[in-house]
This record gives sequence, C-alpha cells and structure tokens, in this order.
Amino acid sequence: MKKVALICGLIALMTASCVLFNQNKEEKFVNPVFYEKMISASHENFEVQLTPTSIYMFSSESFKYNYTCKLINNQMDTVSLECFKYNYKNEKEETQVFTYTLKPCTEENLCLDEGGWLVYEKVKPYKYFDKTITYIIPSKSENAPKDKFVNPLFYKKLSPISRGSRPTFLTPTSLTYLDLYDKEVVEKCKMLENTPMFVTLECSYYSDFLKRMKNYVVRYVLKGCDEKKEFCFDSKWFVLENEAGSRIGTFVIKEKDMGQ
Repeated sequence: MKKVALICGLIALMTASCVLFNQNKEEKFVNPVFYEKMISASHENFEVQLTPTSIYMFSSESFKYNYTCKLINNQMDTVSLECFKYNYKNEKEETQVFTYTLKPCTEENLCLDEGGWLVYEKVKPYKYFDKTITYIIPSKSENAPKDKFVNPLFYKKLSPISRGSRPTFLTPTSLTYLDLYDKEVVEKCKMLENTPMFVTLECSYYSDFLKRMKNYVVRYVLKGCDEKKEFCFDSKWFVLENEAGSRIGTFVIKEKDMGQ
C-alpha cells in the first residue's frame, strides 16, 4: 500500500512539475520569420522587432518604445499581440491589439526583393484613423556588394513631390541634390544597408552653426505606386526619404528617367 501511495505521489509531483514547466516556458512564433527586424515602408520611420511577449519600436535615439504583450493569435501568416501601454492621464493600463500579416515579395505586389517579405501592421483600437502600416523584412544580404546598389533603380534621378525636397541623385558613396538656387551640393556618404527595396546611407556635411562636420543617417525606401489610390505622376515608383526620425521627403522615379 505504501508503495502504491509512493508511486502516486511521484506521479502527482511529476505532473505538477510539468504544468509549472509549461507555464514558465515562453511560447514561440509558429513562423520564425516574425522574429526578423521589420523596416518601415511608409513615412512612419520605424524599425520593429517582435517577440511573443513584446514589441520593440525604434525610430531614432530619441524615440524608442517597448510594449509588454501577450500572444493571442499565432499562425504561419499572421500573429496578433495584445499589448499594454500606461495612460498617465487616466492612470491606468490600456491595451491595443497589434496584428502582423506576412505576404511574400512578388512582382504583383511591387516588391522586388526575391526571398523577402512584406508585413502589414494593423492596430485596434487606433485613436486617430484606421490605417495599415507596411514593413519590409529583407532577404538575407550579408553578401550584398559594398560598392554598388543591389537595385539599379536607386541610381535614377529622384524627382521631388513633397515640400522642401530637391532633385536628388544617390551613389553608394555620395548624396547629391540641387539647392534652392539650383546649385549642386555633394555630400560624402558610407553605405550601411543595401537591399533591393531600401538603402541606408551615413552622410556628412559641414554645419555653419556648429562650425564642424555633422553626420546623419538617411534611408531611401522604394514603394510601388497604386494608381487607384495615389498620384503617381507618370511613374511606377515612389521613393520615401527618412532621416533619423526628422527629415521626411517623397520622390518619384519618372518614366522618362528610367532609361538614364
């Protein structure tokens, strides 16, 4: 009888240990692609990193935010996280549900990065208006050349369509634009990222105010024109310019400049 009781006790202890172990074990994404860094393909200049318990958003050194979350939907093409954000005005924690949906890069959705992914972010409730933010998970680019753009579209003339932007030309080592007097200004750059859908440059210029050279990081992202929703201006591609959370410009690559 004692032997039976001892066996039952061991079984109960093992069962409790398994339950405790499973509770402490962190749930994993079914699709490991969701662990990859996401680069914004819109004017919301964010980089996003997901885990099953958090969302980390980074825009610049002055804007970083880490949401505490729980995973409520975990599928191969979609994950949803319910996240908590403290509302200081009402002194309580509010929740928002972030849903991320994967789509493979294809010519049909104007994503040129073969092997990469588009990710669509939807947030509910969203206070201001209902919108979807698009991100890019680039294909692995460890072997990307350092001296030339993977995508030759970035060599084309960038024609501005936003206020404050000027005609711009990029190379892996320079950024050239025309100032208000149509004088050519050339800045030296170093290429930090080189993918088919975006390039990131670290450039420098002389600041008359600081009396020294100043560095800044700027990213240029390709976005396909949707003629039903946007003004494409005889173009197929928008190019979004984001500089470390501050300067934001919009350009197009015009059809007449595609052959140059």
